[in-house]
Amino acid sequence: MVVVPEPKQIRSEKALKSAVKYILNPDKTDEQILTSGYHISNLNYADVEMNYTRILARKMIGRQNKQVLAHHLVQSFRPEDGLSAEEIHQIGREWIEELTGGSHEYIIGTHIDKDHIHNHIIFNATSSTDFRNYRWQKDTLQLARELSDKIAEKHGAILENTRPYQNYHRNYQKYLSENPIRPELKQRLKFLLKHSLSLSDFLQKAKLLNIEVDTSGKYTTYRLTDFEQERPIRDSSLISKADKKRMENHPEKRIFSQEEIVKRCEKNAQNHSIVFGKSEIYAEYQKQQNWYKQNTDIRLTIEPWQIESETPDGIRIFVEAGHRKGTVKIATSHFDKNGENIELYLNNFSKFKFLDDKNQNYSSIILGKEIIGQLSKENDRLPKRKNYGLNYVHDLFEAQNLLSKHGISGQESFKHLGEEFISNMENVELSLERLDNKIIAQTEAVKFNQDNPKLLEQLKQLQQERRTLEVAYKEITDELEIYDQLENFQEHHQEMKESQEQENQTHARR
Repeated sequence: MVVVPEPKQIRSEKALKSAVKYILNPDKTDEQILTSGYHISNLNYADVEMNYTRILARKMIGRQNKQVLAHHLVQSFRPEDGLSAEEIHQIGREWIEELTGGSHEYIIGTHIDKDHIHNHIIFNATSSTDFRNYRWQKDTLQLARELSDKIAEKHGAILENTRPYQNYHRNYQKYLSENPIRPELKQRLKFLLKHSLSLSDFLQKAKLLNIEVDTSGKYTTYRLTDFEQERPIRDSSLISKADKKRMENHPEKRIFSQEEIVKRCEKNAQNHSIVFGKSEIYAEYQKQQNWYKQNTDIRLTIEPWQIESETPDGIRIFVEAGHRKGTVKIATSHFDKNGENIELYLNNFSKFKFLDDKNQNYSSIILGKEIIGQLSKENDRLPKRKNYGLNYVHDLFEAQNLLSKHGISGQESFKHLGEEFISNMENVELSLERLDNKIIAQTEAVKFNQDNPKLLEQLKQLQQERRTLEVAYKEITDELEIYDQLENFQEHHQEMKESQEQENQTHARR
């Protein structure tokens, strides 16, 4: 939506004076009509006033960071956003005041000399309240961009074209099921980067994870040998759009290129990182994927009053981080609409940016499970966790489908899948047993407290979860009974055939 590039840090008074003159240029700002400031009495001498504040700070607290005097930010809009220059100017003011908590002097100039209207903002690195320097940390740019989007959305800025899956959770899941190769490839490569100590180590382990790697060309290319992949995928197409735009000047953004793989492996070796060996890499990757599978999709219904605003690509919901109040943005891929209510689907350990309502210095990262916990407590609705037993049922169905493709009598196929098949059967039975134990414990809790609607609802959910799993499991066992009957019939038929052949041979000798 709104483009916010990395800021420029101004480190000298001469550079500050030049930057002030540039952003207030009358030819770019409609004769300085589209300019304003905060605690600056004369915009054209903003550099002087900011310097006075720094001098005062040295007197008050006796020390100050002399390296960075001010920060120069740019906020650029597209013509399609449909906003006037005055609206864009107001967005810039709201943005910088929220970003700095209203405690830093700034000036803003809205430039209209190009097709894309853009704000230039310079704010004093020294606070006017506690006289300390603004700390621009590694996640501050992400915070600034999210805050910019939030305010621009409120003013009606239009989103860029959304991706094909950004139309609710169900469409996202469908998209992933129809396009599994890139997400799976990225997961495997990231795992390998953590567990390789040299390029040759990386390449050998890649084969074990069914990845074919070609480093002979300009780009490193990859192919998953256990998927029907039409053509190799370049390393440059596995990174974000933002990193693609910058990769020519910042080759380190191509994290899957041969050069960056070598650097990462050398770093692992220098840090004496503990990595998985070749004999265990495949099993450990599968273990990690199973763990992810078991920590996904906690579902919770939230109500309209818990939503601050709705945008074309998501919603912002009210949450708290400690005693601080604010919002987080949830992308459309994480929810479905159900009438007036919203069905959230969050991962336990997914990270979301919490934007503090009063001071962005207190903004932080908040986990999916914390969001679910808060929202659930507020609306008194229970989150519904994924029925893990159904994962195993799904695997059983997959195994059966494979058998049917080879014919119901495909004994060799069944023997090949038998060990895993039996293991999955045991896991389903274990899941049913665990649910039984949970239901018994919940029944004891409800037995003497039957007026508690929350306890009753928890018991109903456990029973529903068990019924769903039991029905799916019964379909499998019924199919197995049919299979066994056919198998026995075929064995009997084969014995009869062999017996008849022996009799014919005996008669022939006579």
